[in-house]
Amino acid sequence: MATKYGLLGLTALQTSEEQDQGHKHDQTVGHESKADESGSNGHKEHPIFEAIKAGMLIPVQTVLETMGPEILSMRDSKGHIPAHWACLGGHTAILRFIIENKGPINESSSNDLGARPIHWACVNGHIAIVDILLQAGVPLDCTDGKGCTPLIVAAQYGQTMLAGYLMGKGARLQMVDKDGDNALHWAAFKGFSELMRLLIYSGFNPRQKDNFGQTPLHLACINGNLTAVKELCEQDGVDINLADKNGKTPLMLATGRKHVDVIAYLKSEMKYRTSFLPRIDFWSIVFGPPGNHKGPILFFFVNVLCWGYPMYAFKCFPYTWNDLMIAHVLFFITNFIMWVCLFHASTTDPGYLPRNIPEYDLAIKQVAHFDEWKQGDNPLSRLCHTCRTVKTVRSKHCKICNRCVKVFDHHCPYIYNCVGYNNRHWFFGFVICVLFLVFLADYFCYRLLSEFGWDWLLVIGAVEACLLSGLLTGLTTLMTLVFRVFWDCDVEWIAVFVLYLLLHANIWRGMEHCLHFLCHSNDILRVCGHLHIWIYDFDWCFEHHNK
Repeated sequence: MATKYGLLGLTALQTSEEQDQGHKHDQTVGHESKADESGSNGHKEHPIFEAIKAGMLIPVQTVLETMGPEILSMRDSKGHIPAHWACLGGHTAILRFIIENKGPINESSSNDLGARPIHWACVNGHIAIVDILLQAGVPLDCTDGKGCTPLIVAAQYGQTMLAGYLMGKGARLQMVDKDGDNALHWAAFKGFSELMRLLIYSGFNPRQKDNFGQTPLHLACINGNLTAVKELCEQDGVDINLADKNGKTPLMLATGRKHVDVIAYLKSEMKYRTSFLPRIDFWSIVFGPPGNHKGPILFFFVNVLCWGYPMYAFKCFPYTWNDLMIAHVLFFITNFIMWVCLFHASTTDPGYLPRNIPEYDLAIKQVAHFDEWKQGDNPLSRLCHTCRTVKTVRSKHCKICNRCVKVFDHHCPYIYNCVGYNNRHWFFGFVICVLFLVFLADYFCYRLLSEFGWDWLLVIGAVEACLLSGLLTGLTTLMTLVFRVFWDCDVEWIAVFVLYLLLHANIWRGMEHCLHFLCHSNDILRVCGHLHIWIYDFDWCFEHHNK
C-alpha cells in the first residue's frame, strides 16, 4: 500500500507482518500538531500563518498590507505556504482573498510528500474549498509526491461526498499512486463501505491489482471490516483465493491479523463456491440469518402458544368464566386483534423505497453543478449508495434489512420487520393489545390465587406479567406527579406521553421527544402517530441506551 497520505511526512513504520505484504503504513495525522504551530525550532510562526490557522480574515489583510503580497508565497518551518492552511481549515474567505491577491494556490510542500493545497482540502472533505480551487484553474487530477490525486486522498479519509463531487467533475478513475493503488484500494483498506459502493457503482474495477498483486479484497481483509469484505465478495468475478506476489491469499491475510468474523465468512464462502450442492442454510431458515435472527419472535410465539394459552385454558378459564365473563370476552377479542395486528405488522411492507431509481443516477451525474456546494451544504446527503435511491424526509437505511424505509422508526425483532410508514399503525395496535393483555393476566392471576390459594404454576405464569405491569404502574404514577407539578398538563396528555416514555426504555431520549411534542403539537392524534413504543424489544432498547 502506498504510504498513507499525511501532512507532516513522518517516518513510515513497517512491521514484519506488513513487510510480508510489501505495504507501508505511516503513523500520520490529518491536522497540524502543536509543534508545527510554534515551529520545529521552538520559535513562533509568522503572523500570516497564525492568522490563517485561526481563520481570521482581517489580520490576514493587515499583514498583507504591511508586508506586501510576497508574504503569500512564504513557507513555514515545514515547507507549507499560506494556501495550505487556508484549505485545511476550510476558510473560504481567506482562500478567495489569496486568489484575489495573486497568491500561489497550487504549489507543493517542500517535503517528501509534496502535498498541494487541494490535497489538504480533501483531507477534511471541504468541497467548497475544492470548488474554489478548481474554478481558479487548479488541475483536477494533480498529484503529490506519492502520486496521490485529490480523489485518492478523499478515499483515504473516507470523504464520500467529496469523492462523488470529484467524480462528477470528471476525475480520472484510472489514476493510481506510486504503489498502484487507486481510490477503491484505499477505501477497502480503510473499511469505508459506503464509499466503496459509490466507487464501484461509478466504474471502479474491484478485481484490479496494485503493484504488489493485491486487489481491494486483500486490503479489506487486512483491515478486517466484514461489511467491506462481503461487499467485495458479492461483486462478479472477484477471486477470493487469489494470491498476491508474496503468496498471500485474502484468507491468509485475515488469519494473520486474527479477524475472526472475516475468517469465518471467507471459509463459508469458499466452501459454498467449491461445493456442487446448492447453498441451504437450515439454521438461517429456522432462526434467520446472522444479524437478523428470529429468536425474539420465536420466543414470543413459544411463550404465548406453549405457556400462556395452555395456562389460560386449563388453570383460568374453567374456574373463572362464570364470575369474570366480561373479562374473558375482552380477552378473546383483544387476542384476536393482537394476532391480526402482529400478522400485518410483520408481513406488511414497512415502506421500502425503490432501488436503482433514475433520480439517483441523475443526481450523481449532476453533483458537480449543484450551487449548494458554495454555501457549504451537501446536496448528496439524501442519497443512499447502497440502495441507489434518493431518501425522502425521515427515511433511513436499515442495516439489518439492508433497505431504505420511508419514515423509518426502528427494526423490531419481535415482529421480524422494520417499523415504518406503512405498518406503524399495525405495530402500535399490537403493542397496545399486548399491554392490555398483560393487565388482564395480572387480574386473572390475582383472582385465582385469592380464591384457590397458592399454586406454583400460577405464580410462575403471573411473574412474567407482573414484572412488566408492576413497573409500568409504578413509573406511571411517578411520571404523572412530575407532569402535574412541573407542567400542569391535562390528564390525556400525561397518559399519552407517560406511555411513550415507559415503553421506549430510553428515558432521556423519550423525555426529549416528550418536551418537543408538548411544546409544538396541538393534535393528540398526531402525537400518537409519532409514538415509538417498544414493549418487548429489549435488545433494541439496550443497544440504543448504551449509545
